[in-house]
Amino acid sequence: VEQELYSFSGSFYYIIDQKNRLNIPAKFRKELGPENDNTFVITKGFDQCLYAYPATEWHKVQSQLMSLNKIRGKNRSFIRSILRYTTHVKFDRQGRVQISDILLEYAGIEKDVEIIGFGTKLEIWNPEKLEHLD
Repeated sequence: VEQELYSFSGSFYYIIDQKNRLNIPAKFRKELGPENDNTFVITKGFDQCLYAYPATEWHKVQSQLMSLNKIRGKNRSFIRSILRYTTHVKFDRQGRVQISDILLEYAGIEKDVEIIGFGTKLEIWNPEKLEHLD
């Protein structure tokens, strides 16, 4: 069994600024490690949230996606829906990353954000949507 490099946990509330920048909690940035070059990969998640993966973890996820049988139309559509809007973002000196309009729209995020550590990735939520799931 391969040892997981990351064990993100905890929950933080933030606000997206006018330039669509989100502050990544220092706790999560520290856990990222130098091998990721201060980079998270942000993509559509399930349950109408966003996922932010450390770059090294994203390589594993992408390999799993690409191992799906691409002859099946459902698999091609699924792979396309994930990869189409995936962005690599480096955080700036203030620890912020910029998130695209289309990803924010997908997750229904306008201003308030809850960032949750979810093992090998972060989940980025509109807090109201998350409340309805709990």
